[in-house]
Amino acid sequence: MKVAILHEMLIKKWWAEKVVEKMMRMFPDAPIYTLIYDEKKIWDIFPKEKVRVASLTQKIYNLRKNQRYCLPFMAMWVESLDFSEYDVVLCSSSGFAHWAITKPETKFIVYYHSPARYLWDWTNEYKKDIGFDKWIKWYILNKLFLKLRQWDFIASKRVDISLANSTNVQNRIRKYYKKDSSLVYPPVETTRFMPGEKWDYYIIISALTEFKKIEVAIKAFNEMSDKKLKIVWGWNYSETLKSMATSANIEFLWAKYGQELVNLLQNSKWLIFPGEEDFWIVPIEAQASGKWVFAYRWGWLLETVIEWVTWEFFDDKNWSDFVPKFEQFDFNIDNDVYNEEEVRNNALRFSEEEFEKKIMEAVYN
Repeated sequence: MKVAILHEMLIKKWWAEKVVEKMMRMFPDAPIYTLIYDEKKIWDIFPKEKVRVASLTQKIYNLRKNQRYCLPFMAMWVESLDFSEYDVVLCSSSGFAHWAITKPETKFIVYYHSPARYLWDWTNEYKKDIGFDKWIKWYILNKLFLKLRQWDFIASKRVDISLANSTNVQNRIRKYYKKDSSLVYPPVETTRFMPGEKWDYYIIISALTEFKKIEVAIKAFNEMSDKKLKIVWGWNYSETLKSMATSANIEFLWAKYGQELVNLLQNSKWLIFPGEEDFWIVPIEAQASGKWVFAYRWGWLLETVIEWVTWEFFDDKNWSDFVPKFEQFDFNIDNDVYNEEEVRNNALRFSEEEFEKKIMEAVYN
């Protein structure tokens, strides 16, 4: 059986790419197709000789080094990829990858991280994030998004097997694509993470974009100047967030990888998760490290945690209760209210083995 793997963009080492990496290990002979490839950033995980890249989108990315300039061309070029020699195409999709065209006899399996958030439920935030929320730019982007949404819906009907990374994504697939999907949680390398020490800092590990609501934590820690916050990672919103941090207790560490990232998480006091996400692997990794998580009560988080055991929430969407809830949670941790072993045991439900079992069933059954 000949298998090909497809993913929109290989330009960063984020958590969707961990899913692709796991697929690659499961099918070591399968080539990886993508629309954009940045060899300098990810060669050590996805070597050039395994990658097949769409030519036009790659040329645009090479010129501008910004994937957003490729957006109008991604639909056309993912449909141009030739999968005629494969029995199975295993796709990891956060936007356009599920638009691929395969022969009737080729099994097309799509693992949805989400229907494209910027086309559907985060459209207005995306416009603001890229400065296209006014006048002629707003009009042009609206026209483009209307066409892309129509195209996206039609493309979803070509998929043979739809897999969702959370019940929240299942609901979104049902709402936007009018179809059902099977639940398969992403693979979490729970064995890499073990309980460490409990140092005097709190940690955020996230892309720094407007969607992630990191400013909620920054504003709170500006008030709580006696508590240290380390923010790991970066992206296009990082300078704006840095300008909001008026207190010296907030530290930006940029991107960290491998054992350095593991150590930062294992030795933190606990993880902060202020935004909304479909399935974010980091909170599971934190629990595997025996760390508690403080987060906004929303969506998939309710699937993956046990309140009062592994997690505490703030509830107000305007974040007015962030500081008092945080201080109560901090007091509970300092007084050993939570059990580290129970926290870790909860994370073990989301193992790589369970992911592999369900993907193999989809491929071979």
